[in-house]
Amino acid sequence: MDGIKMAIADLRVYEKRKAAVGNLEERIKILNEQNVSLRGLSNSAPVMGGANRPEDAWINNIAERGQLETNLKIVKSLVELTEKGLASLTDAQRLILELFYIDRVQGYKEILCDRLCIEQSRLYELKDRAIKDFVVGMYGIVEL
Repeated sequence: MDGIKMAIADLRVYEKRKAAVGNLEERIKILNEQNVSLRGLSNSAPVMGGANRPEDAWINNIAERGQLETNLKIVKSLVELTEKGLASLTDAQRLILELFYIDRVQGYKEILCDRLCIEQSRLYELKDRAIKDFVVGMYGIVEL
């Protein structure tokens, strides 16, 4: 298991996962509202072997909500783990990882060097140390 590659991948999708939490919650809310209206539909038996469309819609709604609720739980857990890993870092380490992987902007290396008053070669040393500390904080992997 390559903890550093996993950590970089998690950091790169961190903002998208945070956005996904809100999107999943909204979709589940919509499905819950639709479920209320579906319950009021007639539960009549199918005619001559045909499908019972209200029942099918209700079953599909339940299945989709179940899948989305599972996805939401997973994504929330991943966001929380990433936040715990970031919380284990110093302010400078967190800033370095944010600009390298989470919210990269043009000229990010120069920005970091200016803010931290360091040379670019030192920046890479600090970045490597920050990612290793993040791996330990997030995954508990000590030997890197």
